[in-house]
Amino acid sequence: MNNFILIANPISGKGHAKNIAEQAYAALTESGYQGQLVFTSASGDAMRFAREAVSDGIQSVIACGGDGTLHEVVNGIAMVPDVTLGVLPCGRGNDFAAAVGIPLKPEAAIATLLSGTPIRVDLGRCYNSSQQDGYRSSVVGYQLKRDLLNENPLPPTDNQQPPTLSADNRQLTTDNYFITIATCGYDTEVSRRASKGTPLFAGTASYAYAAVETLFYYEPPFVRLEGDFGTHEGPLLLAATGITNRYGGGFQIVPNAQIDDGLFDVCIIRPVSSLTVLRLMVTLFWGGHVSHPAVSMHQTRTLTIETDTPMLLYADGEPMCETPATIEIIKAGLVVMAPR
Repeated sequence: MNNFILIANPISGKGHAKNIAEQAYAALTESGYQGQLVFTSASGDAMRFAREAVSDGIQSVIACGGDGTLHEVVNGIAMVPDVTLGVLPCGRGNDFAAAVGIPLKPEAAIATLLSGTPIRVDLGRCYNSSQQDGYRSSVVGYQLKRDLLNENPLPPTDNQQPPTLSADNRQLTTDNYFITIATCGYDTEVSRRASKGTPLFAGTASYAYAAVETLFYYEPPFVRLEGDFGTHEGPLLLAATGITNRYGGGFQIVPNAQIDDGLFDVCIIRPVSSLTVLRLMVTLFWGGHVSHPAVSMHQTRTLTIETDTPMLLYADGEPMCETPATIEIIKAGLVVMAPR
């Protein structure tokens, strides 16, 4: 770690991120490393800071904040060679930090930056399939058909590609990389509501509250999912595609997922009653839902998703792209500092 940039969201962790970042910066510079500490003030700042830093040759990028800050930083450095990610978890979920084994205590997390070891973990990418050359998707009622004019089209890597817009004309990031779990269906709506926060709950409790709230209006879409496991077609409660095994601060939706096996673990849940959803939520804390008859578990390197109407996908708790979408794994696509 000859040079570094530490990117911090000063309001994360109820304002504790600012102090943690300053402690980490002091520890790094006192140990002889050279770098800078920058604070975000708006959405998109973390991605921009990270992208500018690596373009200037910075090889160590440290994110201090919640999952949103980490997501932006990853999208700023994804696919850039010889760059190592450092993580100072200080937010609601911290699911990626848990998967890597990074401690939540600030002193221990800072020690990981100083004396940890770099490891390679998988990286996910999600993109709108209809924007790819040679790829055409059509939906007629509940009959979803896909024509691949070119086999396995690759997503563009040009950062100057046109921005992706949601149905309400809201711009989505064009650098759709993620490090935890991509969601489609019910859990996407839960992520959207949880990201707004609530004055009553924080952390995992806020996710659980959003899950209950979503039950009152969620209508299962008709989907077609295709991966290495084959094809799933029909109404859907949710489909979670994970590199890590948990989201929402502790819900183990894909309990057997490994961050470095080059495979996504996919949990597909068919529509069930609201009462059953509540029961399944309780079992998510230990992965007990996998034995339910409405649940199927799969592994795949890619997943294509088509829906009867465009649906927004989330990953790392952040909006990504709309369906039709393709999700693909990049094996060992990210280097992160982990405890020895």
